[in-house]
Amino acid sequence: MRTPHQTVIDRSNTINRFFNAAFTEITISKPDFEPAKIQEHPLMVACTHRSQVDYFLGGVVLFNKGFTNMRFAAGDNLTKLPVIGNIFKGFGAFTVERDIGFERNYIKKLCTKVIEMMEKKEAVIVFPEGGRSYINSMLELKSGIIGAAVLLQARLPDEDVFFLPMAISYECPPDAPWFSMLLRGKKLRKKTQPFFKRLLGNLLYYGADLLAFVPFITARKTGRKYGAVFIDFDTPVAIRSIVDVEANKAADAKDEFFAHRASMQKVANFIAGRFFALYRILPIHLVAAICKNSSIPTVAEVEAGIPSLLEKLRADARNNRSLDGLSPAKITELGMRQLERLNIVSRTGGRIIIHKRTLLEYCAAPLDDASPSTGEQQEGHGNVI
Repeated sequence: MRTPHQTVIDRSNTINRFFNAAFTEITISKPDFEPAKIQEHPLMVACTHRSQVDYFLGGVVLFNKGFTNMRFAAGDNLTKLPVIGNIFKGFGAFTVERDIGFERNYIKKLCTKVIEMMEKKEAVIVFPEGGRSYINSMLELKSGIIGAAVLLQARLPDEDVFFLPMAISYECPPDAPWFSMLLRGKKLRKKTQPFFKRLLGNLLYYGADLLAFVPFITARKTGRKYGAVFIDFDTPVAIRSIVDVEANKAADAKDEFFAHRASMQKVANFIAGRFFALYRILPIHLVAAICKNSSIPTVAEVEAGIPSLLEKLRADARNNRSLDGLSPAKITELGMRQLERLNIVSRTGGRIIIHKRTLLEYCAAPLDDASPSTGEQQEGHGNVI
């Protein structure tokens, strides 16, 4: 039987060519670590989630860096699609059921499945925000699937179980223009709705992704470009350097999962802190944020507002790699070009005309993320490879 890793090996050149054609730029930043050495231990890769592209793009980048035998958590809205779903599963996807994803018994069974993968030294890629962020801000992290790594660490107190945080930042994900349609479908397809509304909801919900990804998949032939994408890795970190799993164990808990809920939450807090620091802020984000807050924005107004935003980003320890060394004028020009390429704004003289306010607000949203408040989120770098 063909393994997911063999499928990735066979298709990696094609996938790399596709992504290099679809995006204007793919920039990867990572610390100096050895994937083979990390995978001598159980490994969970925790990634931000802004697009369905994250699955294949994140996976092929990890493969290119030397990671092997990868599995990734994907919603049933993808794995159950005709044809596409089988492609996802062929590359190593395992299904996360959306409708019952918050039920405790289901989460425990899912964690058991993930633990089995990690015990076989498969690199499990998860998206702990629980789904795509349709607003481009970081969502509250769910400790459920992260719990699998914590439970495995509890079972292996003398061995390191590693997390590898990563963040993917797009100028504009291919699916973002269709999020409003998807959200409408998501609302209509709830079980409490009448049959015909659920039917319409499913058409909108699944149709939004099809409308987004048919042109994306054909981008190599049509020459369509989807802007730049940036992938930033953190240093791999052992769970036992984030939290003392045994000390936080609830002795009177009814089962293993509940006994380690406190540790799971501490780890989720830590990952949230790393996501906040890793997610790359781009010129498009700054320009969109200033335009969003002005009734009649001008290019001069945007340029004048850049320095104060940069000061706040530095104070918050955000990832400013794409802004470092650029003048306010250069950031403004780059951000304007990015917004114009997406037809979100246009210029008339010095005035900025907004055409797609919803997308403008989407592009501005990363600057609204608040720094995680608990100090635990910045601990845990003592035991790394």
